[in-house]
Amino acid sequence: MIAFLIILAFFVLIFSVRVKVTINLDDELTLYVRAFGIKINILPKKPKKYRISDYTLKKIAKRDKKNAEAAAKKAQKATEKKAKKTAQKQKKKEEAAKLTKEEKRAQKQAKKAARPPMPDTVSLFLRIIKLFFSGFLSRFHFHVARINIIVGADDAAKTALTYYVISNAIRPVLNFLDKHSNLHGMKNAEINVAPDFLSEEIKAEVNMSFSMSLGGLLGVLFKTAFSFAFGWFKIKPSSTQTSSDGHKIPKSSCAKNSADNKTENK
Repeated sequence: MIAFLIILAFFVLIFSVRVKVTINLDDELTLYVRAFGIKINILPKKPKKYRISDYTLKKIAKRDKKNAEAAAKKAQKATEKKAKKTAQKQKKKEEAAKLTKEEKRAQKQAKKAARPPMPDTVSLFLRIIKLFFSGFLSRFHFHVARINIIVGADDAAKTALTYYVISNAIRPVLNFLDKHSNLHGMKNAEINVAPDFLSEEIKAEVNMSFSMSLGGLLGVLFKTAFSFAFGWFKIKPSSTQTSSDGHKIPKSSCAKNSADNKTENK
């Protein structure tokens, strides 16, 4: 019982953890992730340390040998994969050559009838995409602290056009996030877009962060996967009948073929 409670408490702790990603753009881009109170720097990357002792003739020869062995192994795997693929294609061609035209036609119809109708498939994917993003955004927390953009370009006309596009795009994006997610910090946020006709580049100062709990993310993924599996099972033809050549043909297709044969006989 104690072990069960410990395991339960562990999973509750894991699922309640909120992962926070902070983006800070000033002179350079800074990106770090914070979880369990631990800060993990992603950008800028730490400069690689070089040691003179790693560049002796013995170590260089050892690295070259290792790289050559890895390249040879990769090439061998690619050759084997290509040969296997070629053999499978040849086998399919040989099997197809043994079939008559009627059998090929019946096999093609069986494969086509076994697939869900295209309109239902497209509708399912659109519904799943909408479900995923609506669930994701509802659990998504976005915090804006500062967005300062100075717009510059090669000439004045391009500067004015770029400024117009950026200034009219920021507010709709923030309004969308405010409507569909949890947007914080807008009252005290510093948001400014200004043109600079003497500059030839865009300069930005951005400080924002977004976070989401691990449990919320897993819940969205599980709900989306379950809805997709249920929807796919619902639209996929399930009633099948085995033909004389061993292929499974949906009963709906068999009934249609039978009706066509009766019409031809008449």
